[in-house]
Amino acid sequence: MRTRTDIHPDFIERFHVGERQGPVSEAQLDRIESALATKLPKAFRQFMTKYGPVYTPDILSEIADGNIDHPDIQQVLAPAEAIEGTKGYWAAGMPEDVVGVASDCMGNLIGFRRQSSVSDDAPVVFFDHDVIEVAQIANSFDEFLAWYLDNLKGPQPSRP
Repeated sequence: MRTRTDIHPDFIERFHVGERQGPVSEAQLDRIESALATKLPKAFRQFMTKYGPVYTPDILSEIADGNIDHPDIQQVLAPAEAIEGTKGYWAAGMPEDVVGVASDCMGNLIGFRRQSSVSDDAPVVFFDHDVIEVAQIANSFDEFLAWYLDNLKGPQPSRP
């Protein structure tokens, strides 16, 4: 069985495109928690303090080409974007118990329900802004990332 120490770097290696912004600090994650009155799961904090925001646009192509019924993830947001995006979506009708930390290609948010205490991991939810609905899409952040590793190939190197 795959562990967090395998899932996180494998996801980055397979799906991140372009230059990485680099890890974020614990203080930046604390600002998310303070601004949005939540506690982030340890799994997400570990991912962000090791890898930071990531950009994964090729996931959409593979999901669309394979006619797979699963949300894409286009980017894991920087802390300031997570705060701004979540507050903006709250004002637009997203339930205030949802905190967005990532987005898909259509601007829907992916994140967690607000928590009052620290957990190792937490269910991942998807907020569809077109129909104003929230659905759980994974039992944990690690499971969420592992789904892409288990079901998609990732960008293939071009051949000369």
